[in-house]
Amino acid sequence: MQDDEISRGEWIQGLLYDHTRINLNTIEVHNALASVEALVETLVERGLLDREELDRHRAKADERLRKAFVEKGMAVAIQEHETGKYELEAAAEIDCASRLHLCGAACCRFQFALSKEDVEEGVVRWDLGHPYFIARTDSGCCSHLDPVARTCGVYEHRPIPCRKYDCTADERVWQDFENGIPNPRITDPDWPGCLKAEEDSPSTD
Repeated sequence: MQDDEISRGEWIQGLLYDHTRINLNTIEVHNALASVEALVETLVERGLLDREELDRHRAKADERLRKAFVEKGMAVAIQEHETGKYELEAAAEIDCASRLHLCGAACCRFQFALSKEDVEEGVVRWDLGHPYFIARTDSGCCSHLDPVARTCGVYEHRPIPCRKYDCTADERVWQDFENGIPNPRITDPDWPGCLKAEEDSPSTD
């Protein structure tokens, strides 16, 4: 019992230290942000800086930094939903079984963050290097996808993005859903990332 009490005491001391450091870091960040905001307001008041232009550039920079942080595992992503996944109605009824030979279960290659409900439930695996994104294999597919049958191993517990997803109008997957014509890039090993890269590349016109 005494050893347990000592361990608990050391654990609490560790938490107190961590929280103290976090608070100090937060204060420093707050002071830095306040100084930057004061500088911006001064430049705007003097007509040396356009606030709307600054906001546009800041939004672009924020998106670049967010992606970089996620890729390096420096950010924690988790989804918050008003409705639990077991109370949510599916977005669309799609006969996936008849289309798997065409799309190759492309939706199982999308990357997304799990919800707190998923994490606490402990059934759906997440990427330890990029918390709390859905875990994927080296091929880029969801770790719960059966590579042969192309079926979901946690279907009853699947996350909300899987339950809500409707591929019928998603041009990343289908060139023509009704006629069963998939996007020709769907077999690219870097899909769907290759599509985003093409969108971001400068025009040669």
